[in-house]
Amino acid sequence: MKHTHTQGQFPLHAETSGEQIAIVTNQGNLYAKTFDPSAALLIAAAPEMLEALQMLLPQEPRETDSYDRAMWDNARAAIAKAIGKEDA
Repeated sequence: MKHTHTQGQFPLHAETSGEQIAIVTNQGNLYAKTFDPSAALLIAAAPEMLEALQMLLPQEPRETDSYDRAMWDNARAAIAKAIGKEDA
């Protein structure tokens, strides 16, 4: 199943109701529900994390050691997964 993401800022925040946590847009629309507080925080932070990684990529140095290369490769792979362009 291919998923796409919403371009641009997509502010989200978590709201609790009993044991359930709702991830809500700043416009008040329900985005997701979970019982896992860690998942709620990750979902709410995902748009900002994607944007931060995308802003870092142009700063990638031309020459890196193997550890740094793996870090940059992981960043590119995470971006591809987030925007639905990973190889599957």
